Amino acid sequence: MSASLIPAPTYPEPLPLLPELEKSAPYPIKALGDLLGNAAQAIVEAVQVPGALAAQSVLSAAAMAAQAHGNAQRAGQLIPLSLFAMTVAESGDRKSAADRLALHAHQQYQRELLEQYKADSKEYLDQRDAYQKARANILDKAKGDPESVAAELGNLLEPEAPPPPFILSEEPTLEGLQKSLLRGHPSQGLFSDEGGQFFGGHATKPENALKSVAGLSKLWDGAPISRTRASEGESSARYGCRLSAHLMIQPIVATEVLSNPVMQGQGFLARFLIAWPESLAGTRLYRDADPSRDPRLERYWQRTARLLAQEPAKDEHGELTPPTLVLEPAALAAWITEHDAIELQLGQGGDMQEIKPTASKGAENLLRIAGVLAVVEGRQAIGADLIERAAVLMRWYLAEALRLTNPSKVDPQLTQAQRLLDWLLTNQWHRFDARTLQREGPSFIRQSAKQRDVILAVLVEHHWLSTADRKTFNLSPVATTATSATAHVTQGQKACDTIATRRDSTPQAQNLSQPVATPSQPPKPAATGLVAKVANVAVPAKFRGEI
Repeated sequence: MSASLIPAPTYPEPLPLLPELEKSAPYPIKALGDLLGNAAQAIVEAVQVPGALAAQSVLSAAAMAAQAHGNAQRAGQLIPLSLFAMTVAESGDRKSAADRLALHAHQQYQRELLEQYKADSKEYLDQRDAYQKARANILDKAKGDPESVAAELGNLLEPEAPPPPFILSEEPTLEGLQKSLLRGHPSQGLFSDEGGQFFGGHATKPENALKSVAGLSKLWDGAPISRTRASEGESSARYGCRLSAHLMIQPIVATEVLSNPVMQGQGFLARFLIAWPESLAGTRLYRDADPSRDPRLERYWQRTARLLAQEPAKDEHGELTPPTLVLEPAALAAWITEHDAIELQLGQGGDMQEIKPTASKGAENLLRIAGVLAVVEGRQAIGADLIERAAVLMRWYLAEALRLTNPSKVDPQLTQAQRLLDWLLTNQWHRFDARTLQREGPSFIRQSAKQRDVILAVLVEHHWLSTADRKTFNLSPVATTATSATAHVTQGQKACDTIATRRDSTPQAQNLSQPVATPSQPPKPAATGLVAKVANVAVPAKFRGEI
């Protein structure tokens, strides 16, 4: 038979290692408005994070600054402006860098409070000592009846201790949060780029989970805080407290949290605005940038600093009484339209039936977002334009909640196999032997020969690799053109943020299947170069661009 008539070898179609899921839609950053939207976009460009991650940081930080200065009102009911946000991102996705920029004014204000607290504490201690001395003298010299002694003691003014200076907390327990709000500032924020400390810690142990979830839900509702303790002086209550939160968690924690029956059953997760953007790791080439001089961030910092420093309205008992933001008639009509549209989708066969708890809170979260936008933008009422912008954001969050319904748990071996496949494709290892892979492959493969062989066997079983002797392996030619969710895709070159790492310098990366089902780390490129000088991310002590 002529060589030209020999049929070309056929290769079996590779089987997807990970489930193919719908990708997240782009976050509608423009709906945040000029001030917040531009700040979020500046963080996207400077840090090279997904738009949803930057927007979550900015929106939740803005809510913390605004929540003490307004309540939305609907049908006579006052609605707090507090927002709870949760963002899922892998380690190395620059969660900290994004949050650090979004919370810069908050951190600086807390430092100012700390300095003032040191001075106030010294003055308080002096006054307390003087008070105790005067009280002791009255009691020592008391010779009259108890009523006259009591009257004399009543003339003494007992000094009041200054409140703790903290407005930001990473406290992983409900008791710690309540104590901070009871004794400290009545408007605070729970921000953590390691939210797993909360969800995986004391607060969510089986014996504490229900109490923690219920307590945090009440804080979102704006309900009064009440602590009853057996110890004298430990029982206390406070009204009008406000708490906004942004918890960033890793995928492996998210799969547990989003499927936790306690958190679902109590409506706790339904209160959160959740985002799980796709990682940009591997596409963030270094760029020399200085976000501290970006006018978009400077205006945002200036506005949030003014809101934080502005004394909030309080009643005669010192409790927060935020002013009411009334819905203008056109805004109320627009909100009712959105409310009814969500409600109609909650019925049997409706698009949002699968996320009924979250969708049921959608209209209220929409109103809260509109109220935050109103306060940040200096409005005295909520107009129709704010409702429309908040509705665009809320539709995205509901779509994201639908996308993340029942996140699947992936076999770790499949995840590791996907990581190795990505590495082989990136480094063009079309033919190799196991020993060389053990010596020169990615770090997780080099850990043990047994683990290496198990992962290689998975790739052979799924037809990504072929082997005749289990020593030498060939990458399937189909792998480079596969259209499954695990296919290799080469990204274009992009600029990275000012916090570059060695892993950021590779010009190629893969788009994995939707991260709901891929809690693995991004593939590590084989060849890396030295990183250029890291830009200065320190911000000036004073903000420019005051508005």
